Amino acid sequence: MSLNILIHSPSYAASHTNFLARIADTLTEAGHNVTFLVPIVAENHLGVKTTKDVILVEPDETMKNEMGRIFTGKNDPLWTIEMKPSNLKSMFSAYVDVMTSTAENFIRNKEIMKTLEARNFDVAIAEPFTIFGLGLFEKLGIKKTILVSSCTHFDFLLPHIGEPEDFSSVPTLSSQVGDEMSMMEKWDNYRFAAETKSSLAKLFDAETNAHRKAFGTEIPDWKKLMASASLYFINSIPFIDYPRATIQKTIPVGGITVDLVKIQGEKLSEEWEEVLGRRTKAILVSFGSAVPSAEMPEEWRSGILATIRSMPNVTFIWKYESEDLEFAQSAENIHFSKWVPQTALLADPRLSGFLTHGGLGSTNELAHLGKPAVMVPVFGDQTRNANMLARHGSVIVLHKKDLADEEKIGKAIHSILYKEKYMKKAIQVAEMLKNQPTNPKETVVKYTEFVARFGPFPQMDSYARKLNYLQKNFLDIYLLTSIGVLAIGALFVLPFVL
Repeated sequence: MSLNILIHSPSYAASHTNFLARIADTLTEAGHNVTFLVPIVAENHLGVKTTKDVILVEPDETMKNEMGRIFTGKNDPLWTIEMKPSNLKSMFSAYVDVMTSTAENFIRNKEIMKTLEARNFDVAIAEPFTIFGLGLFEKLGIKKTILVSSCTHFDFLLPHIGEPEDFSSVPTLSSQVGDEMSMMEKWDNYRFAAETKSSLAKLFDAETNAHRKAFGTEIPDWKKLMASASLYFINSIPFIDYPRATIQKTIPVGGITVDLVKIQGEKLSEEWEEVLGRRTKAILVSFGSAVPSAEMPEEWRSGILATIRSMPNVTFIWKYESEDLEFAQSAENIHFSKWVPQTALLADPRLSGFLTHGGLGSTNELAHLGKPAVMVPVFGDQTRNANMLARHGSVIVLHKKDLADEEKIGKAIHSILYKEKYMKKAIQVAEMLKNQPTNPKETVVKYTEFVARFGPFPQMDSYARKLNYLQKNFLDIYLLTSIGVLAIGALFVLPFVL
């Protein structure tokens, strides 16, 4: 029987939209009726291919004016900003304002609400990087809900679904280190999560107020809406991710964005065939869509260029978003392009390596397609993704400031191109993922159908989320025991003192 499924997917970042789009298309291909609800935030990026029922919520004039106010005089600092806990609040500030404005814009669109209310949805899916979708589902009477994360997991969500947090050995999404941490690194790891929680709580509180004004005061608090979800799909591949404790609700579906069958059927155009045939080795250079290469600090760009010039026998395919290429006129071994067929190139044996920012989409593609890489994280979860894959021996991780160091970047690229161990490890990881015992597409379909049939699951709501810090960590027992020991000790000591 076909299910009616609603997926709430605000269009604010390609990586988030692509992940939700793959879930939508997977469920559509399984024969279900999927409505892909897209409030337009900063860009109109749909991502869906087979899902045809798409509802766009366009910004009205009020939202456009509000967006102009939010971004007036702001310069995107992602290339140069330091990823440290004290910077997270400023990094999130614009996002909080933008998503609050998006929620209010949706509420003003009465026609779309009428359209949604006229449909009978069985299951609803949302990514709780904004909780507006959860309040909307409550208003529509949809009790069978699924949370998803386009990242490996969301640290801010864990205490609200009762999942354990371990800041001593599990890197948070913004962590700049791996699982072996010094005392100060553990403290920073905790603070990254704490600052994220604090910033997003402001957004969630604002969205809850918007819900209640528009939909009624009976809309539950956002913490209860998160806890009441039946499942939590995460973009994690257990065989390459850091080990961590989870609850039964958490279902890994990492790799769903990598369609190996489709990728293997992709054919390169004559242009790309010619580019790959120019030299015996080729390397792809791409830093994703959120941080264009054209906006890279000049000193860092010069470092890459010097490295390219030092390797005349290697073709560098550089995804570069500007036609101003005067800086590289003397380098004959660069092929610039505003767009590249990334997965098709990574799957081609003539491509020898990848210089990338470490977005989770690119990281998963890299792992599945068996290519060594130099990973240069820029912001967000990219450092965690890079360090995660580096544990398997197939990549080298550099700090973004290292791009200015011709010797350091050159040595790293030379290593992945000419040291066999990196390619060998990359192929081993790809072979392991190709043969893993579960399939993310099948997992999404089967679990969604299971939720539709038997959900919601209040019995799976972990009681741990209701315990305070003292109770959860046995500190109440330790404290009571200590008081008891001290009291008994006092009984023996006091007679001698008196």
